[in-house]
Amino acid sequence: MGESVVVFLVLGVVLGVAIVAINRIRARYLHPGDDRGDWGKTLMTCKNLRDEGVLTDEEYRKIRTLVEPRLRLDGPGERGRLRPPPGERAGPDIQGT
Repeated sequence: MGESVVVFLVLGVVLGVAIVAINRIRARYLHPGDDRGDWGKTLMTCKNLRDEGVLTDEEYRKIRTLVEPRLRLDGPGERGRLRPPPGERAGPDIQGT
């Protein structure tokens, strides 16, 4: 009788630790922090470097075209995916036209 109580307590502790670990992992990967501020800071830093003459206009333009789509992401379902530019279709042409 005493052994079964100890076994159930150990299983309960292991199950509790597993639940906490799963919840932390899910929280981290399903709801990552909003990094738009970081991208905005990066773009401002590059703009300042361009103004100081460290970057050329062409280099700044290339960086801006890579960073700006990340600033436009606005929903948790949209994170990690880039939107097509306005006026362009998001998917392949199914009808072949």
